[in-house]
Amino acid sequence: MPLCLLLILLPATVHAGAEAPDPLIGNGLRMVAGLLLVLGLMLLLFALSKRGLRWLPGSREGRIHIRETRPLGGKKALCLVEVQGRELLIGVSNERIELLCELDSPPGQSFEQTLQNQNRESRK
Repeated sequence: MPLCLLLILLPATVHAGAEAPDPLIGNGLRMVAGLLLVLGLMLLLFALSKRGLRWLPGSREGRIHIRETRPLGGKKALCLVEVQGRELLIGVSNERIELLCELDSPPGQSFEQTLQNQNRESRK
């Protein structure tokens, strides 16, 4: 009787030993690979958006350009804006936007140098 039981269970034990690896491992690896692919695409789109998406038609055309922004703390900032070749220094806060001055800076001069020159001229 025990011999018959052993012969009956033998094919089941041989089949269990030759069974394929756990399918959860393969599915898990596939899921991780898909997640990495989606994260890679999101990072690529983020990098393209930071560059301004210059390949989109009409994305950078216009007469108003923000050249530089300096935060002042809280929700206040200074913005250097170019409108039709004129440089304007604008103060921005929650309550209002105000023109502080129009800058006459030679080409190639940095924002800091322009502010220092304007400050010297206003003290005279």
